[in-house]
Amino acid sequence: MEWQGGFVQGSTGVMNTKAGQHHKMKLAEVQPGRFFALETSVIPGTTFRFNCRVDPLPGGKTKIGQTVEVNGPLGFLRGMLGPGISKEFGTLLANLAKKAEAT
Repeated sequence: MEWQGGFVQGSTGVMNTKAGQHHKMKLAEVQPGRFFALETSVIPGTTFRFNCRVDPLPGGKTKIGQTVEVNGPLGFLRGMLGPGISKEFGTLLANLAKKAEAT
């Protein structure tokens, strides 16, 4: 991802995929150290919202999780799109964990 404006609500960036696609992203919500939500329109007529949680666990460990919502006039397609989107979650979460551990 290429990001502009810092990690604050309303800032924007571009996500570049392995397939060579480029998706404009927006930070829709930020709760520092706990939660953030990214929004994009990958397919016209839809809004994808990626909700990313960071939860502290006992022993100084952390659990990172992600869910996705698909809304908009064509949001009903989420049933067909879900498996393709969720297969990338492992890579996305691993990269998020590396970034968090580096800070």
